[in-house]
Amino acid sequence: MKKIFDKFRCFDAADLTNQVFLITLSIIIAGNYNKIENWYIYLGLNIVLNFILFYFISRYEQKSVYGKSISKVSKFIRFWYVIFVIILFFKEIYLIMISFEPSFYDDLLIKIDYWIFGIQPAQFLYQYKSRLLTEILQITYSLFYLMPVIFGLDLYLRKRFDEFKYSLFVIFFGFYLSFIGYLILPAIGPRFTLFNFQNLNTDLPGLFFTNVLRDLINLGESIPKEAVNPAFIAQRDAFPSGHTELILLIVYLSHKLKSKSFYFYLPYAILMIFSTIYLRYHYVIDIIGGFIFAVVTVLITNWIYNRKSSIGSVFRKRE
Repeated sequence: MKKIFDKFRCFDAADLTNQVFLITLSIIIAGNYNKIENWYIYLGLNIVLNFILFYFISRYEQKSVYGKSISKVSKFIRFWYVIFVIILFFKEIYLIMISFEPSFYDDLLIKIDYWIFGIQPAQFLYQYKSRLLTEILQITYSLFYLMPVIFGLDLYLRKRFDEFKYSLFVIFFGFYLSFIGYLILPAIGPRFTLFNFQNLNTDLPGLFFTNVLRDLINLGESIPKEAVNPAFIAQRDAFPSGHTELILLIVYLSHKLKSKSFYFYLPYAILMIFSTIYLRYHYVIDIIGGFIFAVVTVLITNWIYNRKSSIGSVFRKRE
């Protein structure tokens, strides 16, 4: 038993956050087994994943400095398993949610937007559409999926591993916080509610890459081109805007870690957030929710990390 606890001491805040969410997701699956088709597959997969991560993380962290330097595969898994885990959880939550009777809160989000602005922002922006603007914004929106990887890769290649782990914790926590939002307040977004999703390519055309990028994003969100009822099978992840939350966290991290990339991420974030409205992926209240979730994430993660990790002293020295 003592050996097991010693191995757990190798886990940092990001790893523990992942384990807590993995366990929470497994409890949700087990508690609703009669509603979730093939529930035992998801539960078994989570259990196996838990043991695999426990093994690789503890094994790598207990190596000597020299051992860590020559363990290329273990090192890669140790620092980059986040990509595979987040993709898995994203799809697992989707499969859990579509197992329940559809219950969307888009009407509430639409009413809130109208109460704030007196109009529907996505409908208002439609009058200013242009092929060039649509192309630029669709590319900007699509590039978001690479931004966390690019940001992490910059720290990783510079061997700023403590800061990498801290950033991993913040991004992990932000992802999982948004997942909880999707479970509590599922919504599909204005593409389906305020507009005709099937007419999107002709209604809001781009130039060269817009349609291809849209199709790729739709496929990633479990909406094939031939879908008869896309609103029924769409990801229910409108509120909060995960795009907004995570790009704001990256902007914050780039500033916190004194990275020159801040001057790239800040203007990119502004353009990307605007694209979520113009391209009809989100309501404005989703953006506001993403901002609030980002602030809550920063407050909680810093409170935890400054007490559990030496990264706090790293920041104080830099500042």
